[in-house]
Amino acid sequence: MCDDDRPPEAAPGRLLARDYWLVRSTPRPGTREADIAAHASDHVAWLLGLERDDVVLMSGPLLSGPGTGPGSGVTVLRAGDEETARRIAAEDPFVRAGLRTFEVYRWRVNEGSVGVRVSLGTGGYEWR
Repeated sequence: MCDDDRPPEAAPGRLLARDYWLVRSTPRPGTREADIAAHASDHVAWLLGLERDDVVLMSGPLLSGPGTGPGSGVTVLRAGDEETARRIAAEDPFVRAGLRTFEVYRWRVNEGSVGVRVSLGTGGYEWR
């Protein structure tokens, strides 16, 4: 519901309109699973550092679709501008090893919902 308790469809102009930077990573021709595996721990450590610094909103591999293969992925960044987003993406260990390239898109989030249930007793979580 919106601030004034009207259903969202009755409140045009109240979209989230929050901008992020979407990085679509594509494997270079000839990249193999073994190549990705050799750099995976560095890649994950790099992403976890960005997550800790509140730069990564979400990230993960693309598992199917046009142009996907070992090392395909999408990362959504919090960055002030395109230059910063490109600089961050260029630091990816997969990119630095020459295993993949990337494209950066400014992405405006307007709609959707996210739910997370956290168990204080177990420390577990459920993504909804």
